[in-house]
Amino acid sequence: MSNQPNETLVRQFSDQVHVQAQQMKARLRPFVEIKKVKGNDYAYDGMGDVEATEIVGRNQPTQFSDIEHLRRKIPQRRYAVALPIDPKDLEETLLDTQSNYASSVARAIERQFDRTAIEAMFADVRTGREFENTVDFATDGVINIDATGGLTYDILTDMQQGFIDNEVGNDMPEQFVLGISGDEHKDLMNETNLTSGDFSRQMVVDKGSITFASGFELIKYGASVANPMLPIVGGERIGFAMSTRAICVGIGQDINIRIDKREDLNYTTQVYADFTIGAVRTEGKLIQRVRLTP
Repeated sequence: MSNQPNETLVRQFSDQVHVQAQQMKARLRPFVEIKKVKGNDYAYDGMGDVEATEIVGRNQPTQFSDIEHLRRKIPQRRYAVALPIDPKDLEETLLDTQSNYASSVARAIERQFDRTAIEAMFADVRTGREFENTVDFATDGVINIDATGGLTYDILTDMQQGFIDNEVGNDMPEQFVLGISGDEHKDLMNETNLTSGDFSRQMVVDKGSITFASGFELIKYGASVANPMLPIVGGERIGFAMSTRAICVGIGQDINIRIDKREDLNYTTQVYADFTIGAVRTEGKLIQRVRLTP
């Protein structure tokens, strides 16, 4: 008896997983830079600002301008999803066009995309040609915002000021996102400066939910789930405000699907999917760390 299910079955299920992943994209996927990477030492290479030099007089020697090279390591980590399926249900379950197994695998992959990006926002960053330096988020210029007393319109304007003062989005239009939980959504729904037509001509409330506030597109994450996306640190929930230039996600190995019969488990079929992914903060000034009530 072969230990491997039909190759066509594996290929068809793999296609289902990829289609499902495209249909249920991670919430942060549209708001980060994505690169295909190879190996474990892939880097994000950015450039700092450069200033013009005045030329005084004729035939002056050329003066080179200094420009900072922002080389940052994108660490790659491997993740897997393994699900058991009873042999008698194998083909029906996997090839059903509404396969719950394909959906479950795709959702797990997309959730890990968001989790990886969020972890990178405030993680230490390895910099330098050989990644010999370590920079924490505070040294990197990430601003701390205290919203533990509730997320208000005034705090949103403080966030805007932080980006403006750091020359983020001043010279050209830039998109910003704000990661919050249900508590902060409730706070913002009570802010008449955001929801009343007397103060804003912009439609920010759609079907009873606020979607946009003071220049920030809102991304909402559950606070009562077993493994919440927004971490609890020191008794506070940590949200984020960021530019769409703030995070680079490196996708390594594409989703690899295996379907094997497990002799050690009475020939139960194991669906196994693994993938590699990593992320890095590109510049500290592009992110703000928002302290929230847990």
